[in-house]
Amino acid sequence: MPETFAWLMLPLALASQTVASATVTPAQIESFFKPFAVTNNLSGSILVIRDKRTLFAKSYGFADETKRIPNGPNTRFHIASMSIPFTSTAVLRLIDQGKLSFDTRVSEIVQEVPNGDKINIRNLLLQNSNLPDVNDDLSDAKYQELMNSHQTPESLIEAVRSLSTHGEPGGEPQREEHTGQNLLALIIEKKTGLPFADAMQRLVFQPFGMRNSGIDDDHPLKGAVAHGYQVTGTFGLKPAPTFHWSAKPGNGSAFTTAADEWKWLQAIVHGPLLSESSRKAMLETENGFGWVRSKKQSLRLGESVLISNGRAPGFSAILEYLPADNLAVIVLTNIEHDANPLIIPELTAMVKGKPYKAFDYKPVAADVAGRPGGDFAFGPDFYRKSATLTLVTDEKGTTLYWPGGPEDPLLPIAKDKFMDRYYWNPVSVKRGTDGKAIALDFNSFRGVRRQH
Repeated sequence: MPETFAWLMLPLALASQTVASATVTPAQIESFFKPFAVTNNLSGSILVIRDKRTLFAKSYGFADETKRIPNGPNTRFHIASMSIPFTSTAVLRLIDQGKLSFDTRVSEIVQEVPNGDKINIRNLLLQNSNLPDVNDDLSDAKYQELMNSHQTPESLIEAVRSLSTHGEPGGEPQREEHTGQNLLALIIEKKTGLPFADAMQRLVFQPFGMRNSGIDDDHPLKGAVAHGYQVTGTFGLKPAPTFHWSAKPGNGSAFTTAADEWKWLQAIVHGPLLSESSRKAMLETENGFGWVRSKKQSLRLGESVLISNGRAPGFSAILEYLPADNLAVIVLTNIEHDANPLIIPELTAMVKGKPYKAFDYKPVAADVAGRPGGDFAFGPDFYRKSATLTLVTDEKGTTLYWPGGPEDPLLPIAKDKFMDRYYWNPVSVKRGTDGKAIALDFNSFRGVRRQH
């Protein structure tokens, strides 16, 4: 069981309930997270805060598994795409200083950008520029080459200059635009005369009092950042593959603490560092500036909910913010998985006194869980169209292998029933009269075993 580092002295709670509570207690929140912690699916820092009142603050797991260094309130985590709101804040400050405007054309600052004479700063902030994307439009070999060597905002823009755009700028955003954020990083450099990391310190981190935050551009950092891990086996973690964070300027190279994330949030909402027009632009967006107004969660909770999240090798993070309550749920972890966007909305619902779903875990012996295996073909409506998933049970446990990745270990929760540790979806095995697995249910989809 991983160690925990409590910011508050909290009693051990019983299992969470799926009923609403009028006033949430720290013990209830502790109970909500306990099943994830004891199964080694939670390593990081959590902060739940309303105005100046901390409802819950606790760190779990280790910043360094090998040296057994626990995560704590000052542990810094890479936050992947949650870097984008910081980049947006820097751009808005330059707009407030008169050095940029929402209508400034890219071609006025950076030359030879595809459609640069049509794309403006607003398009980059709203992620509807339709630029070619460094993550999606390069060959796998070229992309890996970029990730495995030092980059600058200029070198990343150079990598896509000869590629075709996805269309004209404007309209609804179709994807996260990594190159658009790389381009904003380059524009910030040109408008400040500073490297991106230094410019972000001057424009955002220092004035906002974020002393434990920065941009990882591959240079030696003052102070450690948590090591990143991936899930493996029934309860295990393994070091995540390393890459050069300098290949993610603007869209993924920031690191921060939960407390610093709160400082930034309060500064943009209530502080004097943004003009009223810039503040409104960032807070009233439906989709842009690095977060979205979740229609589903807003309808569920009966008020506006802004969400930002990120995932990169070894890390995942999420922020849910309810402006009407000035309530934030901040979760920064050094485990890579897609679980947070499913888990944290349930916590926010619990904090708001709404019905929520909890994960009630009880240990299951390996011989009870069963030892399923085989290849299972899913239909064209599956998450990956007509994909075949391979189920393997070995000394590590039961693992589901997706074509092209990830390696998705399964946590046994009952006979032939599991929770997948990467996407956090229920998985179950259906057996025939001979006891052999004949079908695999992943969430609401069924795959049929292929006969060889």
